[in-house]
Amino acid sequence: MDERMNWQDPLLTKAVLLWTGYGNRTWPRRDKSALERRFGADSAKWIALMESIAHDFYESKAHLEARDLQEMWTMSIADFKKRHPDASDAIAKALAWCYTFDYK
Repeated sequence: MDERMNWQDPLLTKAVLLWTGYGNRTWPRRDKSALERRFGADSAKWIALMESIAHDFYESKAHLEARDLQEMWTMSIADFKKRHPDASDAIAKALAWCYTFDYK
């Protein structure tokens, strides 16, 4: 992942929220079609970026170490923020929502 990424870019945050469904869905969706509708011809770039960011987030071992979902949430965000301190809270929370859902 490109470390020069602008983690505070509102468009990046919007893409993560669209892709995950965070704030609009009952469970995580990883919806490529939402990105295709929003970004059109540039959607392949955004889909690849979402998958790369998610893969990086899932490097966390919180699912093996946490005592419960709340601790897993907190630990996974902390792990991600260690590697990407400039990542927005909205991005970290959306990815933690997916992560804790997958490892519940």
